Amino acid sequence: MKIAMVYPSVESENAMSNYSLDLIEALKKTGIAIVKGEYVFHKPFSLFKILPKLRRCEIIHIQHEYNILGWKGLPFFPLLLFLKFFYKGKAILTMHNVPSKKLKIEETKFKRFLRRTFYLTQNKWIKYFSDHTITHCHYFKKILINEYGFNEKKVSVVPQAVKEGIKTADRKSARRDLNLSGKIYLIIGTFVPDHGAADVVKQADKIDGKVLIVTNASSAYQRNDRRVLNYLEYVKSLAKNPKIGKKVRFDLKEVPFDLWWKYFSASDLVLLPYKEGLASGIFSDAIAMKIPMIGSDIAYFREFAEKYGIIELAKNGDFALAINKAMKKINYSKMKSKIKDYVKEFGVNSIGKKYKPVYENLINH
Repeated sequence: MKIAMVYPSVESENAMSNYSLDLIEALKKTGIAIVKGEYVFHKPFSLFKILPKLRRCEIIHIQHEYNILGWKGLPFFPLLLFLKFFYKGKAILTMHNVPSKKLKIEETKFKRFLRRTFYLTQNKWIKYFSDHTITHCHYFKKILINEYGFNEKKVSVVPQAVKEGIKTADRKSARRDLNLSGKIYLIIGTFVPDHGAADVVKQADKIDGKVLIVTNASSAYQRNDRRVLNYLEYVKSLAKNPKIGKKVRFDLKEVPFDLWWKYFSASDLVLLPYKEGLASGIFSDAIAMKIPMIGSDIAYFREFAEKYGIIELAKNGDFALAINKAMKKINYSKMKSKIKDYVKEFGVNSIGKKYKPVYENLINH
């Protein structure tokens, strides 16, 4: 069995590329031959370099995000069409996010129309021209089936693989290096309105501890990404309130992977105040570092809270209450224990084994 994994190169993108590389190593341990189909993030013409490699493969496994190829997601249309009619290999897409048609989009009416049309059209294209789809949770699977008309037999749920064997500084060393003390609650990663950091900052004066916000603002400045920059300025303006400001710290800088993991190591909780309909790579990274989490009460996090008990939900958006509850010794210890059990079941090597029967079933039918 020869599988092609299609994903962005690590030089051009961090999250999807590292996830794919970890999964590739796990798949190799099961005896599967892997062909790496690396392209450049947001550079669709770089796909031409990998297309010849894909011809020799029985399965072409594409790691999907709606705009990962750039150009407003348009390159996915000719790519799937090309694979369907000119390649013998079966096409699988892992859809890391699946927005519901009911998703509230905080944009102008015209932009809302464009985004909804974009999601609808791309999902229809995926439905017609891919052979199988994988989601990371049952919530996303239900959306594909009930809202976009996917065939239930052609959608599988394989939880997001959790990274294993991370080497980083211990808690004491990480705190010393980062000049941190007391109770630390981490918000880290891409800084967009959909990730909801403002909802936590507004409550910071009621939180026992400090909210630490870590993001690479320089990349947003280089791209002149007004959506990110405007939101960052808005959240920083909230912290000008003295009662809030003393409870919030901003670390705005490039965060290479060694520093990334150090921030997790130094933190007591990871905060995920995401809006409805979003999955999170930060969620998986927090699990990998065995750091308890507080998340918005959205369907995605609700599934993991109810089924595995690995995340506390901020009911009615009350993060202050959820944080103070989670930090009680008995609750904190219980969550840590459940996260350790989850890692045993869904670590990347275990997930690698779960993919093999999916591939074999697709090849044989």
